[in-house]
Amino acid sequence: MKLAKLLTEERVFLSLQATTCTEVMEELVGHLAEQGILLNGMRDRALEALRCREEEISTGVGCGVAIPHAYLEDLAEPVAVFGRSAEGVEFDACDHAPVHFVVMMLIPEAKRGQHLLTLADVGKRFLSCETRQALAAAPDAQTVLSILA
Repeated sequence: MKLAKLLTEERVFLSLQATTCTEVMEELVGHLAEQGILLNGMRDRALEALRCREEEISTGVGCGVAIPHAYLEDLAEPVAVFGRSAEGVEFDACDHAPVHFVVMMLIPEAKRGQHLLTLADVGKRFLSCETRQALAAAPDAQTVLSILA
């Protein structure tokens, strides 16, 4: 599944306030909870699943990009959130560079296969220096979505 199919304008955040990996996940999961996507304790389960995944190996893939992701049993459909940090966030990335772009994904346990295709799509898109520069300069969520389409 393409990343653009999982994102909406309401799930694009251009001014992350977080300064740590954990805070980024809390901030983005909090937005999903506020939007009614994560209900009945799913917020806490999502945070725990994301933290556990991050402890296995960092999702900071380099070039200022992180792709935290986790599986949730009671999630109906895959969901993605895009966050941008002008200052950068320490994510223990493989290139030791701060992360400026975060694509967080939550995937239903029953749809594990879809997530691999989406991860590949994210990786492919963010390999391009031009794409990262365009995302850094994007003035609004609609522009971000058009860049990632």
